[in-house]
Amino acid sequence: MTIWRSADAWRRVAQKQLRRSEAAVAARDWRGATVANQRAQVAIGRAAKASELTAKDEQVLASLHYDLTEIHSVGGHLYAAVEQAEKAWELYDRLDPTRGDLAKVGSGLGAEGEQAVAHAADALVRLARLRAMRLVQSRRLADEYSQTSGHYQPIGGQPLSPADVQELAWVRKHAELAVTRYERLTRISARYGEPDLVRVRSGRDRALAALDEL
Repeated sequence: MTIWRSADAWRRVAQKQLRRSEAAVAARDWRGATVANQRAQVAIGRAAKASELTAKDEQVLASLHYDLTEIHSVGGHLYAAVEQAEKAWELYDRLDPTRGDLAKVGSGLGAEGEQAVAHAADALVRLARLRAMRLVQSRRLADEYSQTSGHYQPIGGQPLSPADVQELAWVRKHAELAVTRYERLTRISARYGEPDLVRVRSGRDRALAALDEL
């Protein structure tokens, strides 16, 4: 039986469970993180039934998908991690007031606007890295299949399909774009600086290094 609560009450439940999920991820308690994450998503779902989702609700959902990306990635579930990373980036990108327009990344953004830009860039570079890993894995699986069927060619020995070429271009473009956004942000922000830029550049470099295996 579902306990009746107002939309705001469900939102408080969701935020509480989100904090628990984030703390569990930081502690590498993956089971605890998953349970709290699921409870938060249920709470947001019930809030949505009682009223329209707000920007704050979408921020919570984006954070939940971002955490699930880490949970699935650590668990070795690459395709599930990519799915969650896609959802996180789509939400963060929608919440970004600049929508990726570098000309709009300026001092007038304010703290919330800067945070939204940072979250979107972080989510994008993680998605690019995971999509690069997925592309490499899909090629390896194809190689394994060709080996068992008697037509083996090692990875890199088979030409990339048009879909693979498109995916490779997407990863390269968006990994660089995430870094460019952060570079612009660190020039106008007192809150974000070199350590943040180093982290995002590392994500880009890992994405591009994965592509080198093709």
